[in-house]
Amino acid sequence: MGNPLIKLFRSKISTAIILLVLLLFTGIVGFKIISDYSWIDALYMTVITITTVGFGEVQPLDPQAKIFTIFLILTSVIIVGYALTIITEFIISKILSSSDCR
Repeated sequence: MGNPLIKLFRSKISTAIILLVLLLFTGIVGFKIISDYSWIDALYMTVITITTVGFGEVQPLDPQAKIFTIFLILTSVIIVGYALTIITEFIISKILSSSDCR
């Protein structure tokens, strides 16, 4: 039988990955619908928003698109923070468990 702690981390990592994919999908579809961007422009806007690179908009944003972008930024900070926390916990637990075995 596997270690229950490892199973827990794997399920949390799966949850984090699913949330990141949903965030990406929501951003792409949102920019496509709200701003009538092409699929590639919607992907570009989503990636630069989520990663907080902020190169600049493909086209100037109207008020609806600005509100959506604010929502996307705030949501992405939370989800990316959660994902990084889970990954960090997993790595640290592996290091600590391997040092306990020595």
